[in-house]
Amino acid sequence: MNLRHVTRLAPVMAVVVLAAVSAFAKDQRNIKLEHSVSVNGTAMSAGSYKVTWSAESGDPTVNFIKGRDTVASAQAKWVDRGTKYDNDSVLYSNDSDGSRKIMEIRFAGKSQVLVFADSTS
Repeated sequence: MNLRHVTRLAPVMAVVVLAAVSAFAKDQRNIKLEHSVSVNGTAMSAGSYKVTWSAESGDPTVNFIKGRDTVASAQAKWVDRGTKYDNDSVLYSNDSDGSRKIMEIRFAGKSQVLVFADSTS
């Protein structure tokens, strides 16, 4: 392949790389937990987490990452609530013993929410 072909392919390759990066980036968000909570029986302290999931349909596995470590994983379902949310937010249950569980995560600009398997909704 000569230099002329390489220069013609460079813009195409750049578009492919950007599309791949943006496709990956939409399967993750940063959230802030205001309280200590549990998900799938795993306790998590309050703080900032990166949340990743496998797909926007079906039953994704959701990972909660703090720094470089995955601190919890849980099965969830995508449920369409019919209205787009303005902000990212976390919906908790308040159990009688004072503990909290994550019931769902809502994302800004989406009407689909992640509902966790161990929630009662």
